[in-house]
Amino acid sequence: MSFLFPEFLFAWLLMAIPVIIHLFNFRKFKKVQFTHVQFLKEVQQQTSAAQKLKERLILACRILAIFFLVLAFAQPYIKSSASAQAYQKNVVSIYLDNSYSMEAVNREGSLLDEGKRKIKELVNAYGLNDRFQLITNNFEGKQQRLLDKGELLDELNVVKIAPFVRSFQSIINRQQEVLMQAHDAKRNLYLLSDFQKQEEQTSKLKADSSISIHAIPLVANPLPNISIDSAYFLSPIHQPQSEESLVVKIHNHADKEVKAVPLRLIVNGVQKALDNINLVAHQDVLDTLNFSGLAAGWQTAVVSVKDYPITFDDDLNFTFEVISQLPILGVYQDHPIKNINIAYHTDDFFHFQEVNESQINYGDLGKNELIVLENLKSLSPGLAQQLKQYVLNGGNLNVFIPADADLSNYQQALQSFGTDYPTSLQKTEIKANQLNLQHPFFAGLFDKLPKNPDLPTASAYFKSSKLTQTTKQILLYGDGKTPLLSIYPEEKGNIFISWMPLENDLSNLARHALFVPILFKMAFTGKQENPLFYTLGENSSVNLSGINLPENEVIKIKNKDIEIIPEWRQSANGALLYFADQIKNAGFYEVIEQNRVIQKIAFNDNRKESKEDFYSSNELESELGIPAKNILNGKAAPINQQIKEMNLGSSLWKLCLILSIIFLILEILIIRFLKHNIKLTQTIKSE
Repeated sequence: MSFLFPEFLFAWLLMAIPVIIHLFNFRKFKKVQFTHVQFLKEVQQQTSAAQKLKERLILACRILAIFFLVLAFAQPYIKSSASAQAYQKNVVSIYLDNSYSMEAVNREGSLLDEGKRKIKELVNAYGLNDRFQLITNNFEGKQQRLLDKGELLDELNVVKIAPFVRSFQSIINRQQEVLMQAHDAKRNLYLLSDFQKQEEQTSKLKADSSISIHAIPLVANPLPNISIDSAYFLSPIHQPQSEESLVVKIHNHADKEVKAVPLRLIVNGVQKALDNINLVAHQDVLDTLNFSGLAAGWQTAVVSVKDYPITFDDDLNFTFEVISQLPILGVYQDHPIKNINIAYHTDDFFHFQEVNESQINYGDLGKNELIVLENLKSLSPGLAQQLKQYVLNGGNLNVFIPADADLSNYQQALQSFGTDYPTSLQKTEIKANQLNLQHPFFAGLFDKLPKNPDLPTASAYFKSSKLTQTTKQILLYGDGKTPLLSIYPEEKGNIFISWMPLENDLSNLARHALFVPILFKMAFTGKQENPLFYTLGENSSVNLSGINLPENEVIKIKNKDIEIIPEWRQSANGALLYFADQIKNAGFYEVIEQNRVIQKIAFNDNRKESKEDFYSSNELESELGIPAKNILNGKAAPINQQIKEMNLGSSLWKLCLILSIIFLILEILIIRFLKHNIKLTQTIKSE
């Protein structure tokens, strides 16, 4: 057996006090009158023997109580197998959570400040030769090195709240990289966090068997919180001066209902909408804000609520572009189709251009929201490949097949797209008899549809294949549920195929009143609007749709505080910028090419920190797999003391304290009950 604080053993000298009291406790005798003096000698003998036994038992209890009390303060322990390694070199990796949830407070102040104090206690449990790693959610390169005590405390003082959120497993993986480089040393890993629950953490934490994982939970007082989680527009197209409808998702994380919370929208520094909302406890609310009066160009907007004391999730930054024209490209072989040209020129919002197949600039395909194939007899392999990539990157493709098409060529091309293909031209009359009004394609297209609407007819149509491995959705049916117009969603884009020919002698589709609104909806359907915002710590790339950059072009991302030069890669539908973790603060940023702003982007803090749902000590053991003995309670005893006890072996101080109390209680019982027995003896003898 060994002692954690052997200097307390000098207090054993206190055991002399009850001995001295016992030796020099001269009792003053009381005179007692006896009627029969002949019994006096016998009573005195019996009383003296009982009194000596009682006093010796009391003395023993007092000595043992002091003995075990001093022993408890010295904290004896029995060395375990692990304690044999207690004095070898230690390598300690410490994670301090510095996410937004650590701004919460308790009686000790903010959780971040409490965590710093616990780390200062923690390092005192180790020697001067031990080495430490301090890691936070920033995941900075300098955190992947070992420090001595002084260096660690210097780094600890500069740790601040950051907008990044990391999974516990990714943190342990990063700590393990450093720990495994230390040989012939004991590896210890500590996690100091409020242990907010993470949806992506579906299994227990994993680390090398030589690494001991410890958790130090930091508990905050419960606080009410309201967060704006997301926002989206009902329409992907934003036109100048048009009516806009923005749907905002707000969540109440508190246990009580909140009423009349002000919600406001500011666009380009001008308030555009204001509303008051009621929020049920632990529920989401969707609220729609309507506004208008925007000019063409990029818009920066903020939707916000008033909430205190947790404020990082009260504002949601986002950007969007109001466009004056929508680019559409028509591709033909022999001659363009007049009706398509006329249809798109009825509205100045559409910027419709036509080009011969032989003169297509493949690099500019991604600039168009819709590409219309105007009765191409065949598709060249090069064009088919470029169109496939265009659709996969978010473009819309509309295919009109001529009556004299090379069906084998179309079969080969459309199969590569993953759609059905025409198998034959059926020269029989057919009439469209049903619109798939349940499909979003027709949403808002009709104010009121008559019971028996006039629909297109044809004297010939293409019979389509019936492949099962497609994403086919039929928009227009003919007799016998024959598909006459189909849409095939393909990843980010859509492919429309008309099984009715456009030739005037074969159908009236090109002249029908339904033709123009269908062409318009094809241009709007599935428009790939740039994301309204990105999330710090999650998104590390930006897609510049429709942007074709020259090789070796320098792109910059900047705001008033920083300027970075990201890597970029050109794709068929635009440019993709990569900036890793260079953007660290929420706000608005400009993407600049040759001193020209080509796009504006917005970043927001991660909303995962808004949820007030934390792992309990039992859940840390059952769900994260951290042993109960390795979960340190920061309020039970100083952290360094708990670590020393854990490292050295089985602690016996609690047992010693219990024994000391037992002997004190035993002393009280002896004083009370032995005294009663002596009186009883005296009474019997006197009779």
